[in-house]
Amino acid sequence: MNFSHLFAIASLGCALSAMVSGEVPWTAIAGDGRVEAALQGKSLLAWQLEPLRDPKGGAKFAGSAFLHPLRTPSGFEWTQIQPDDHKHHFGVWWPWKFVEVNGKTYNCWEIQEGQGAHVAKSAKPLESKSGALAWEFVNELVIKPPGAEPKAVIHEQSTVSIFQEKDACVLDVAIHQQAVDVPVKILNYRYSGFSWRGTAAWNKGNSTLLTSGGKGRQDANGTECRWVLVSGTSPAGMATVLIMSDAATPEKLRVWDASAHNGAPFINFNPVQDQALPLDDAHPAVSKRKYRIIAADHLIGADEAEAAWKSWTGR
Repeated sequence: MNFSHLFAIASLGCALSAMVSGEVPWTAIAGDGRVEAALQGKSLLAWQLEPLRDPKGGAKFAGSAFLHPLRTPSGFEWTQIQPDDHKHHFGVWWPWKFVEVNGKTYNCWEIQEGQGAHVAKSAKPLESKSGALAWEFVNELVIKPPGAEPKAVIHEQSTVSIFQEKDACVLDVAIHQQAVDVPVKILNYRYSGFSWRGTAAWNKGNSTLLTSGGKGRQDANGTECRWVLVSGTSPAGMATVLIMSDAATPEKLRVWDASAHNGAPFINFNPVQDQALPLDDAHPAVSKRKYRIIAADHLIGADEAEAAWKSWTGR
């Protein structure tokens, strides 16, 4: 693993703070195997650059390349990692479920199976503008063929930025992936791709779900949507997490209804729910993806969510 950029971030924290325009004093922090974005001394975003130390379930669950903890401006933590029901769930993360390489299939979602994983390699701070703090994260998808050395088959460059608008944090994630050396096919499955495992504080009794298609917790699974929002109680009153996709063709959702894990929030935007796609620039549905998440200390309704999506995408 390349830690040179991690150390660079630690030394450039003050410089990054000075580069941010406006009056929002963002700073970058490095330590404990991750990089963080802090606003006025409060950490609101963390990226796991090194494998988790002492993960639940042992070394086979030592994931990296995920965002956690993520917080609203009031400090409400809206992600969780390694819940007891799915120890391979990690905040906001985007592994593929199944990839096909040289005619063989590898499970890269359940990392405990030892077939493959989405792993972080380096982090580089970017010059930030308009009150945002940004990084370029380099990641790899690594497969582990039986009897052979692990091999990186996907190279990824992701840009992640965060800024604040009033009582909301806005998180932008742009993902560009390319096959390495050999063709890679992303196989279809009911869950795969960009995902959020929500706070343990929310369940079917104190939170609601709504999609751009007007679907709720009980009927959203498997439907197409541009955005999905989950709202619930928080120490400050109410909070909302709005996740938006910039896909040209709306992606399909994998979500849980009230009967699954007491209605715990799990959102998965999946471009391969119905069909497998080769990973190349001719198929941007899998190779070039963009998402925006707005985590707010207030209730967001359908009209506000739709306006936010249109403003972001320009459509």
